[in-house]
This record gives sequence, C-alpha cells and structure tokens, in this order.
Amino acid sequence: MKLLILTSYTFPNIYLVNYITGRHRVVAKVIERRPRPSTMKEKMAIRSGLIQKYGILKTLNKLLYNKYRSHFIHEKREAVLRRWLFPGNSKVEYTADIPTLEVRDINDQSCKDFITRLQPDIIVVCGTTVLKPGIFQLSSKGTINIHVGITPEYRSADPIFWALYNGEPDKVGVTIHFVDQGIDTGDIIYQEAVEVTKEDDPATLYAKCIQRGAELMSKAIEDIAGGTVKTYRKEGVEGGAHFHMDLGIIEYLIFLRRFRKLKRNLY
Repeated sequence: MKLLILTSYTFPNIYLVNYITGRHRVVAKVIERRPRPSTMKEKMAIRSGLIQKYGILKTLNKLLYNKYRSHFIHEKREAVLRRWLFPGNSKVEYTADIPTLEVRDINDQSCKDFITRLQPDIIVVCGTTVLKPGIFQLSSKGTINIHVGITPEYRSADPIFWALYNGEPDKVGVTIHFVDQGIDTGDIIYQEAVEVTKEDDPATLYAKCIQRGAELMSKAIEDIAGGTVKTYRKEGVEGGAHFHMDLGIIEYLIFLRRFRKLKRNLY
C-alpha cells in the first residue's frame, strides 16, 4: 500500500507527516509553500482586491485582527504548539528521508505530474489549500484529509474558534474524511470531540486535536488498506462553514468575553 502526503510547512503538519511516515509506507510528500506578499505594492494590491470583494468595513475588520494576531497571538500560539508536539529538545524537522516536491500551489501541474508518476494507493492531506479533482482523484483508493473540526457543523477555516465562539465546546474535535469536491464535505471515516477544560485555550485544543487526529488518520489508513473502512454522513445535521475573512477583530473581542464566561463552567 503506497501513500503520498500533501502538506504544508507548519509545526502541526510536520508532526502529522512524521507520525504517518513512522507507521506506514509513504513513498513521497508534496509541500505547498504559498508565497507571501513581500513588497508594499503587493500588499496594497491584495488589500484593494479584498475591499472590492468584501467592502471596506469587513476588510478593515480583518486587517486589524491580522495586525493584532501578529503582535499578540502568533508567537504564543507557536510556542504552545511546539511544546505540545515537539517537547523537550526535540527538533522540528521531518524524520523520514523520502522524495519531496515543493510547489507554490498544491494544484500545480508539477504536483499532478509528480503524483501521476508515483501512482499512490492513498493520498493523505495534512494542511493544504483546497484540492481540485485533478489532484485528489489521482489515488486508486481515495484521498483522505484531517480536519481540525467537527463536520459538517464546523467546516473550512477556524473551526475550533467558531465552536467556542458559539458556546459549543462539545463541537471541538477532529474529523478524518474522504476528500470530495466540497470543502470538508466528504464522507466521514472517524470523528471525535476532545475534552475542553478551563486550562485550555485555542492553541492547546488545536494541539490535542492534532495528536488525536494523527492516531485516527493512521487507523483510517489501516482500514482502507485492509478493505474494512466504513464511512458515514450525518444526515439531518445542519452544516456550516466559516472562511478566513469571517474572523476579524470584532469577532475576536466577542470571543474573548464569551470564552472567559464558558471557562467558568468547565472543570
């Protein structure tokens, strides 16, 4: 059973890749490294496009949150994830020496050609942008994804944040599902909630979901390889999806107040 991993370079995704390559036959990985705007001209072009698409108020709300996050959230979050996923003096690095392709966009033709040559049985997705059918249909036994959220209730971006924002700690968890043409809409293989305690914050909860998700992803691979995989859909459950633009400074300030109140009722 040949596996190929599609991923991006973050602490949680490196942890996931190491977990899978340490337990299964992974023939290669593709790392998506999307370029970030580096000049003021590029940044202004992006902001202008956002204003045209979403309006000035929503764009300003998002940009203020991004600025706040970069100054007050990002560094602390990264420290928490590193401590949980790479404790002690563990190096944050890939542990398996396997063929690797780096691309700017996971749907690039170079990625498609790379996968086609290797003919994997299963494609495992750990943190990329949305896959097009021309990529996820290249595996003979299917493409599976880890989503750090409970689907279909919390799909797409920031699922832990929105579950807590809505006062639903029981909807903080992880889903392993087959990839289809929707965003986190594929048939569910495994899904579990993680415990939310008063000691937690979004970063620790994300780490918990990644650790449990790695175990469930490995089980799903074993099930597919053994021909025993079972899937299901949650019929009658209303689905929902939030996108990156939905989380701005106003939503974050509301979240802080609501989360403090929620934690008073937790153990």
